[in-house]
Amino acid sequence: MGERMVYVDNVDVTSILISSIFTIGDVYRAAPTSNILAVQKEGSEYIPGTFKFKDYDIFNLEPSPPLPPITITTFTYQNNPIVVDDIEIKGVSTAGVFQIGGIDHIISKNRTKHFRLLQEDEQM
Repeated sequence: MGERMVYVDNVDVTSILISSIFTIGDVYRAAPTSNILAVQKEGSEYIPGTFKFKDYDIFNLEPSPPLPPITITTFTYQNNPIVVDDIEIKGVSTAGVFQIGGIDHIISKNRTKHFRLLQEDEQM
């Protein structure tokens, strides 16, 4: 990828969370990854070590192999810089990428397992 200048007047980002990337400029490779165990539990008692990634198949799965590359013959001449006036981002989260510029390779992976642990209804 050819190098070029990036000029940004104003970027207002409220939040970037959980293995996300915000980049200004050209990047060769980005690979944000996140594994999340999200637990909503009634009551205040917490037992440490209760939830482990290895106990859930979703975190042990191998990703699908990438599709074979598509050959496209192009010629690109990037004489002009990238110019951005104003950007307002509320949020980028969970292995997301916000990129101003070019990127050659990106592999973004998120695996989230949600739990809801409810106390049994004592009135029954």
